[in-house]
Formats: sequence, structure tokens, C-alpha cells
Amino acid sequence: TPPPRMAACTQTCSLVLRPATRLGHHGRCVKRRGINPGTRRVVVPNAASTEATAEGDATTTSTACKKTHTIVVFGANGKTGKRCVSTAARAGATVVACTRAGDFNANEFGLQSELVNQITPKQGDVSKASDAQINEIVKGASAVVFAASASQSGGTPEQVDKNGLIKVARACIAQNVKRLVVVSSGSVSKPLSPVYVFLNFFGGVMRAKIEGEDAIRRMYVSRENCAYVIMRPGGLTEDPGRGASAMELNQGDEKSGRVSREDVAALCVAAAMSEESVAKNATFECYWSDTANDLSDVGVSNMLGAFSGDQDAKDKKTGKERRGDTWVDLLAGLESDVPGEAQQGWGPSL
Repeated sequence: TPPPRMAACTQTCSLVLRPATRLGHHGRCVKRRGINPGTRRVVVPNAASTEATAEGDATTTSTACKKTHTIVVFGANGKTGKRCVSTAARAGATVVACTRAGDFNANEFGLQSELVNQITPKQGDVSKASDAQINEIVKGASAVVFAASASQSGGTPEQVDKNGLIKVARACIAQNVKRLVVVSSGSVSKPLSPVYVFLNFFGGVMRAKIEGEDAIRRMYVSRENCAYVIMRPGGLTEDPGRGASAMELNQGDEKSGRVSREDVAALCVAAAMSEESVAKNATFECYWSDTANDLSDVGVSNMLGAFSGDQDAKDKKTGKERRGDTWVDLLAGLESDVPGEAQQGWGPSL
């Protein structure tokens, strides 16, 4: 019998009330077709959740609200995963940091002692752990962030990015975890794009990621109490975060760019702590707006570390660009995926 779901926080929490909007072809704010954006009530990380948080993100988090969020992070020792852990702790969540060996340096980001105490390291190697072990890890969690990926010492892309993700998703569904947030990759659905071709030489990692994504979409069809969010960041950097106002989200995998791991972590935590209706079963790309490029050009610009995007690409709109002053503004109004529909594109794959 699955454990009872956590009660929603009724105290004064980190809430932002914003109309859901997206940008049309000419940059105008338009309503999503067939849906009245209305006003959304969303829990978001507070201003201390990342050094790069925009001024418009300032909120407060109550002690009561801290108790309502337990976030499990797989891949917690990775460059993005460890930032997800520290950002979630600063946002007031209790965090389970899952790593291959069960170790985690909670002092790396200069967290205060009370925040360090909110983090529990736990062994959770998705390439080796059994279904029963993963079920036990995610039991009682309000959200799970999957930031694990293949490495020389941590399993192949097939073992981690595909089968490991499927294993974690299966456990989330079995344990009624409200939200699974997946860190994937921009260009992952376009096998002919330069980024896909280049990265897929590393053991077929892009193929494994998109096959894992598509498996999640099939698994979550008609799930009433569970949802997923799949984010596809552009080229990841170690730069300081710029905050929500520097970001652009998109859908359809037509544009990408560069983005810091800090900003991706902040977006992961915002998605993990949001209400069920926000970005429910949605897949989207994320990158700094001033680095936006068509996929045909983004590989070269990312490898050269070029931070100024192509002006033609900026002017060419997909119609699904999203901008906002807060992480919630960015997430609100994203379109859900077609239930169960695969997004793997046509092309050669290793």
C-alpha cells in the first residue's frame, strides 16, 4: 500500500501569483490556445536558493513549508546534481542526496549548519540498485530530481540515462511521488543536429537519453497523482547563474544555447516544488536568451564558448518562447506533451 501523500502546506509559504503567459511570434504576450491562464499559486525557491536569483524572485519560506518538501536528487555528486542539492536546501526542502558511494560533501557550497542538517547522503547508484532499493529511497518524497548521467566510473548511457531513469520513474509511480524532474539535453530529439552527432559518439548517450525520455512519456499516461517534467538544457557552463530573467524556455527542440549549471539547478528546484498543474508532463529546452541559436549552429557556438547568440535565430520565433522575471513565470503556461507520444526524431543513431 503506497504511503499517504503529504498534506499541502497551508501556512504562509513561498508563493508567487502570476498570470501564465507565453511569447507569440512577434514577442507579444498571448494566451495558450484553449486555456485561460488565470492565476497560478506556485511554491518557489526563496531568494537565497541561488546566488544568481533575480531580484524579482525574492520570497520567504516558512518553517511549516520546509517540512512539506522532501526532494531526492539522483546524481548528487555530479556538477549539476550537487547544485540541485544545495539549491533545494536553501529553498527550505529536506534533501536526500543520492550518490554511487553514498558520500556527499554538504560543506562545498558554504551552507549554514542548519541547511547542512537538511541534507542526508544516501547510496543510490541507478545503474546497480534494485527496484526495491530505489523504491525505498524515493518512498515519502514529494519530488525526485534525476540529474544522473553516464560516466567512466558510473555506468554506460544505456545503464544510467535510459534504464536508470526508467527504474527511478517506475519507483516514483509506485510510491506516488508527485513529481519527477529529469535533466536531459538540448538537441536530444534531433539526430541530425551537430550537437546530437557530436555527443552521441560518447557511447550513444543522446540515443539513450531520448529513449529514456520516451519511455517516461509512455509510463506516465493517465497517471492522476504523478507527473514528470523533462528539461533540456543547452551547453552547460560553470559560470555563475544569471537568474530567471536571463533565461528563455522553448518547446519543440528547435533552438538552444548555453546556460550555467546554477541556473539549471534553480529551475529544477522550482519545478520540483511547484504545484502539480505547473509544467505538468511538459518537456522544454532552457538556455540564456542572449545565446539563442538554431540547432544547426548551436553546436559550433557552444564549442567555441560564444555567448552572443545569432541575431537571425533570435528574430526567428518558434512561437513557444517563454521569458519571465521569476522561475515560476518561466514554468507557468508550458504545454504538456501529447500523452505517450515519442519525440525521437529520424536519423542515424549509434
